[in-house]
Amino acid sequence: MLIKYKKYTMSRNSASALLLAVFVATSSYAGQQNVEALYQNARDHYYDLFSSPEKMKQRSQWLFVINKFSNIVKTRPHAKRAIDAQYTTGLLYKNLYYRSGKRSDKSNAISSFSKIISRFPKSSLVDDARRHIGDIRFRDSEYARAAKAYKSVSKHKNDSRKIRRASSGSRTKRGAKSFAELTQVRRFSHPGYTRIILHLSKRTAFRTDHLSNPNRVFVDLLGTRPSKNVSKTTKYSSGMVRSVRMGQNSSNVTRVVFDLASNPYHSVTSLMNPFRIVIDFGRQKSPSTASKPKQKRRASRGYQSVNFATGKSIRTIVIDPGHGGKDPGAVGPTGLKEKTVTLAISKKLKKILKNRCGCKVILTRNSDRFVELDDRTVLANSYNADLFISIHVNSNRNRRARGIETYFLSPARSKDELATAARENMLAMKSSNPETNDLAYIMNDMASTQKVNDSYLLATNIQRSMIKGLRRSYHGVKDKGVKQAMFYVLWRATMPSVLVETSFISNRSEERKLKSPAFQRKLAESIATGIGYYSKTYTTAMR
Repeated sequence: MLIKYKKYTMSRNSASALLLAVFVATSSYAGQQNVEALYQNARDHYYDLFSSPEKMKQRSQWLFVINKFSNIVKTRPHAKRAIDAQYTTGLLYKNLYYRSGKRSDKSNAISSFSKIISRFPKSSLVDDARRHIGDIRFRDSEYARAAKAYKSVSKHKNDSRKIRRASSGSRTKRGAKSFAELTQVRRFSHPGYTRIILHLSKRTAFRTDHLSNPNRVFVDLLGTRPSKNVSKTTKYSSGMVRSVRMGQNSSNVTRVVFDLASNPYHSVTSLMNPFRIVIDFGRQKSPSTASKPKQKRRASRGYQSVNFATGKSIRTIVIDPGHGGKDPGAVGPTGLKEKTVTLAISKKLKKILKNRCGCKVILTRNSDRFVELDDRTVLANSYNADLFISIHVNSNRNRRARGIETYFLSPARSKDELATAARENMLAMKSSNPETNDLAYIMNDMASTQKVNDSYLLATNIQRSMIKGLRRSYHGVKDKGVKQAMFYVLWRATMPSVLVETSFISNRSEERKLKSPAFQRKLAESIATGIGYYSKTYTTAMR
């Protein structure tokens, strides 16, 4: 019997084979979709955990999220997401061990990372897994085993280099130094908050602890020696850290000691490209005794004013005009610089906010001067600000790209989000690889998601308000929506924070608008209105 359909004719066996092939392909695709759905669901719970300090205190919450990822590994061991789930399981157990001190958590963390090495030997995550094992060993003073884990990373890389060099006919140098070098110590400080960054020549394991009488924090660096141009002792007349001292704790461990002015809280993390360790010191937070801000009800001409919520919701706002000084930011077709536009909008926004809410409004720069990205969030943290708003303009190689978008701090989901974050992060990261930048942020500082929900709500209110306000006076305003990416300038801000991409300076039409004081003022009014809506729908958590 033949099956006929239009011009096509085939036998029953052929038709059955075709249907079977279609079924298998469809089932495979559906299976992939199912695994992806499971992984995204697990990731949602992951972010829920790290955005809730209360959940992070409960061991059951950690194990619940761990089971979400480990279930993917158990039931879908050959799926593409299995290695991601295995790696995240290791990260969760590692962080849980650092909190609980339970040996079982340590064992599970090492086991999870070891499985990546054995089951996925060709994966790019293998070296990261080895480093995490080294971190855990070093934290427990298992120096020899930690060094072995790190040497396995170096050996793996050196073997790859030898193969490449051999194929090109070049020779490898013998006796190369295996020590990392502490090349620079940088300090950013404002009253009540200090950040110190240790720059190293390559990644290495480290551990930190706090000691009393006198108060001090130390960081031990495995296989590291300070550079000749790094002072062994540096003293400061102000700030949370009064001196930094270097010492050799053993033959291959350098100890960096921070002598503290009082008893601040501190947090430590590491970043890549180049490898550096960031230590933040801030005042111990206590319930605020600030009085209610005086309310001013002054409507901007031709625009509806939104009264801010009373009480202890919004007391201090830090506005950050992007770029400045030697860093012009993006440049438009006719030469308009991003740094000029962002300062103009920020000054107008400050004036409007002071009139509407009566709260303290601070600019990270008041003139055309260069401000380090680290210094911007350190300033905001030193004021214990309630909101941090970074003002920027967008740019794209496609000159027709246009629109307005608002970002909050969270892992990027699309290539456009990665590209935008990479462009804004370039100066701080010294790397044009957005995927590496993004991975470094999220994997090394998961606690940065604690303000994600607050920031998302702030971004949503600002974005909606900008689109609504600008469309009243201008045609063709494109809403590019609320997006997420890992922006360095928002990283480690202790308050809800967003980055506003006000328009595309690379688009001639939008560049022309950005030059206009009227357009700048309307943007500022709309952002202020969005902040007002936010303050009415959400009360900032007490610190």
